[in-house]
Amino acid sequence: MEQQQLFSLRAADEALDGTVEVRPNLWLMTSEDIPPLLFTVDETARLLSIARHRVFDLIREGRLRSVKVGASRRVSAKALFDFVATLEVEETG
Repeated sequence: MEQQQLFSLRAADEALDGTVEVRPNLWLMTSEDIPPLLFTVDETARLLSIARHRVFDLIREGRLRSVKVGASRRVSAKALFDFVATLEVEETG
């Protein structure tokens, strides 16, 4: 039986520049250790250092992707990452 490790250091994770991406094994982490996948609008506003209503504006404008969970709006960590990456490209381009 294969021994499970907390972090994965497979050769497939090696980038062209020789760096290695270390990915945590989520199955071996406690629920307190796992980073959130979805953020509330308030959490998103705090992370971006903007007002809550501005987050809703960005969602309405289609600049920040979100999902509905019941009656609540949530922003995924990936959508947040992509939004910030877009801002950086706009700033430099």
